[in-house]
Amino acid sequence: MTVRTITRRGRRKFVIDLWHHKKDGTLARFRHDSAAVTITAAREEERRVRDRIARTGSPYEEPVSHEPVLTPTYREVVERFRSTYMQTELKFTSRRGYEHVLTHHLVPIFGDLPITEVNSRMVRQLDFELGKQRVRRKKLRAKSTRNNILIVLRSTLQFAVQEGDLPAMPAGLPPLKQPERTVLEIPADEDVLKILAAASDSQRRAFLLMAYAGLRPNEVRALIWRDVRLGTKGGFLTVRRGKSYGELHTPKTGQREIPLAPPLWKELSRTKHASPDGHVALTRSEKPWGQCGIGQAFERVLAAAGLSGWSVYVLRHYAITLWLRAGVPVHVVQRMAGHTNLSTTQRYVHFLKADLEKAAEAIGNILVTDYGAGSEPELPTL
Repeated sequence: MTVRTITRRGRRKFVIDLWHHKKDGTLARFRHDSAAVTITAAREEERRVRDRIARTGSPYEEPVSHEPVLTPTYREVVERFRSTYMQTELKFTSRRGYEHVLTHHLVPIFGDLPITEVNSRMVRQLDFELGKQRVRRKKLRAKSTRNNILIVLRSTLQFAVQEGDLPAMPAGLPPLKQPERTVLEIPADEDVLKILAAASDSQRRAFLLMAYAGLRPNEVRALIWRDVRLGTKGGFLTVRRGKSYGELHTPKTGQREIPLAPPLWKELSRTKHASPDGHVALTRSEKPWGQCGIGQAFERVLAAAGLSGWSVYVLRHYAITLWLRAGVPVHVVQRMAGHTNLSTTQRYVHFLKADLEKAAEAIGNILVTDYGAGSEPELPTL
């Protein structure tokens, strides 16, 4: 096999390793680390090496051609990017995001241009136009959305470099924007109880899985009874997969196990003799939840409970803070929540600390109001 896969310093590399006859007829060996990130791209590079050997007798010497070189368009590069890199290197949900950006933002602008003509000036102009655009409720496009578009564009250009369609990345590309730091929205215990009380039985089960097991909506949609172990007073559930737009996929941080909190254990224990492959959370019509069903149901229940301004993800945030309040170590919470980085989990720790500081300040104000600044409370005389 002339293309081998090796692991070097923890990273996968493709090596092109082949024997060939030099111009003088002697046998020589060619070994080279491919810059490709997929096996398909590495084999294409090997094909080009063999072509150079066949035409010049050397794997390094480019053949002289009198035919004009046809530079692929950005659209043609994207088609190869879709069929190779996106299929092998991206998860399903990431592929959908990339496809949306390519279809609606990049191909309409750069599609018919030769890939070598996509330069930093054009990219900066695109970034400038994105910064002026107003989207929902006439708000300016979020920095994170602009970053996502630039990231996909950079990925396609880097792919073109690896494929040999572009000599190098364009210099002077605009830097990624520092995204706005979002404020964590954590409902209070009484708010969660209001939401659960206003929900129907089918809605309540989906909400409990998020509020007490920290599941994402796509994980709620995919959870089956085979992955639930109920004990006499507790149990565990295993998150093995998610379901997005009708397609099953592995969670982005892999499989994880979560202990069942008493409210969730009580709810799941109500179901008797369930099929191992049956869905745990079903709609009122006994069907699996659709892509947007849980979020839409949450909006209706939120209004019925007299609350507003939250998305269904606040239930997952609530679960994570609940674990931290219960004293679960932060690195264990990271695994239970399925966070890739510990820093994500630590944001919830900082939130709880800020909450305590506000409470301490409020208590301090009460003492000052009762006794006056600088004075001491009078003790009763015995």
